[in-house]
Amino acid sequence: MLNQIPLNIFRLALLLLAQILIFSNLNFSSFVNPYIFPLFILLLPFETPRWVLMLFGMFSGLLLDYFLGSTGMHAAAGLLIGYMRPFLINIITPKGTEFEISPNVYAQGITWFIVYLGITMFIYLTLYFFVEAATFLNFFFMLLKIFLSTVVSVIFMLIFLFLFSSKKKRRFV
Repeated sequence: MLNQIPLNIFRLALLLLAQILIFSNLNFSSFVNPYIFPLFILLLPFETPRWVLMLFGMFSGLLLDYFLGSTGMHAAAGLLIGYMRPFLINIITPKGTEFEISPNVYAQGITWFIVYLGITMFIYLTLYFFVEAATFLNFFFMLLKIFLSTVVSVIFMLIFLFLFSSKKKRRFV
């Protein structure tokens, strides 16, 4: 796990730069806002304690909030997915499955990864957009925005993973 620290610091910097310089400036419509930054929390090693995930989620969210001028919304959403991640992994992973040290799209398979990213991003974006709106008015508009942003974010995350992941074990089930 200690040999993964430089990789995770590099991943944090790369995702932070990509989110700030590229993805925060993409305007598909008022319905779609892609976010790939939560991938930092989602790719941490499986054995990472929940409190560390929550700390990294809040810290990385605060960094993004600082650079984007948002008021703690990414920190709150990052804290939530840091808390929820172990629970979600236990739910979507078949019993008795052995995984590598950290999530890898080639080792876990694309189906597992799409479900993992989709559920996590739906939770992240639900909290983020409802805190941003500070109201439940236009509830169905918000659900459409959350759904479309989740789909686009997962697509961009998968592209990122295929470009920057290790191809040690290929499994597309």
